[in-house]
Amino acid sequence: MSHRAARTRSRAGLSLALAGIAGASLIALAIPASAGIRATDWPAYLDGPRHWSDNHADAAITPATAASLALKWHAAGSFLSSPAVADGAVFIGATSGEFYKYSESTGKVLDKVFLGHLAARTCPAMGFVSTATVAYDPSRGEDIVYVSAPDGYLYALRAANLAVVWKSVIAIPSATVSDYFDWSSPTVASGRIYVGISSSCDSPLIRGGVAGYYQGSGKRFATFYTVPAGYVGGSVWSSAAVDSSGYVYISTGNQPPGQSPLSPPYKYTDSIIKLAPGTLKVLASYQIPKSDFTGDGDFGGSPTIFGSFVGACNKNGIYYALERSTMTLAWKDRIGAKSTASTPAQCSAAAAWDGTHLYIAGPATTIGGTAYYGSVRQVDPQTGAFLWQTGLPDGVIGSPTMNGGGLIGLGTYDKSAPSQNGVFLVSASDGKVVRALLPGAYDFAQNVFADGMLFAANGTGLYAYGL
Repeated sequence: MSHRAARTRSRAGLSLALAGIAGASLIALAIPASAGIRATDWPAYLDGPRHWSDNHADAAITPATAASLALKWHAAGSFLSSPAVADGAVFIGATSGEFYKYSESTGKVLDKVFLGHLAARTCPAMGFVSTATVAYDPSRGEDIVYVSAPDGYLYALRAANLAVVWKSVIAIPSATVSDYFDWSSPTVASGRIYVGISSSCDSPLIRGGVAGYYQGSGKRFATFYTVPAGYVGGSVWSSAAVDSSGYVYISTGNQPPGQSPLSPPYKYTDSIIKLAPGTLKVLASYQIPKSDFTGDGDFGGSPTIFGSFVGACNKNGIYYALERSTMTLAWKDRIGAKSTASTPAQCSAAAAWDGTHLYIAGPATTIGGTAYYGSVRQVDPQTGAFLWQTGLPDGVIGSPTMNGGGLIGLGTYDKSAPSQNGVFLVSASDGKVVRALLPGAYDFAQNVFADGMLFAANGTGLYAYGL
């Protein structure tokens, strides 16, 4: 698989009545109960285990007021991770290997801890890429920050001061080659934590999978491997999604070059898989059809739960929506071009879901006869039909983010037209771009709406915008 350095750097049966459920009820499904986490916070990658990326309770910034956004503070640094906002703080890992806690209101560094940095060996040097999750630990009565770190450990840190509560092995990187690296962000649901096992840049490949841990103790209770013992491939670059019944959904990477995904050892590569929560046993899976295979076409996008569906985008440029009960294909959409050497902004963004429509962003595409380097689309979740389409000047890898004010935030990350990168704010109702911020900055991270503000991270620092 190529372009790992570029990644340095996811409704049939759902009635319209559900879309009218009070916002508080929707948020209750997405955010775990906590003494410190507010409904308007953004405490995890894609905002929670369902991966909705919709902060419905935070409606402060709207398409009409986006023009009034002003920079409140900027913390210098280099970031590929996305911000997690909770307990009045912003938690984020840097490419240097430092993990930071910033004041949400001022940007002041409140605490930091070094959690590893991998030197360049057979892959480029790497610090943090995964995003932290802040969740309440009922066994301790406090909020804990869960971090999959560059040193190969899953950490539980006290939100109050970043003190280590426990740490557990995910997979320890080699001291001589670039094998294991933690791309996957931890997903916390019902007292369990799920984290993907992946290689750094496929040089060499490793045996991919997903590990499950008890939230309170950090003890690993199960591991699902995507290939049998003695084989390599099937990295889980993305982050697991968990539905309201506790079922776990993952998307998987490629098999070794020259090996067919259709051969038995690789039947779980290039797939979306449903796992049992307590055992991580396979309940059902969907592998992309042979006609859709491409040279660099595995799943980098995390799954999103929406209605009765689960879906994810493959690096072949196609979004696949599956019925969760059977893991059979409901529909698929071509979102953009497949990954190539000249198109690093492959289709690796997770979708956003507002309870009625799905919003999917991605790489180079053509809309109405005009070619664009990137796009965002409002999609009918039952059929996959495009309801509106907006071209963007560069491709999107960091997933779209939404708020209750009707805005979508998108960061672009593409070297095709670097001067046109930045953060774009789009009206969810009609796709109109209403504001552009941080021109020329590569945004691999997901920018997030929280507590009436917009937080964006890129190679030049962490930015907080407010009205």
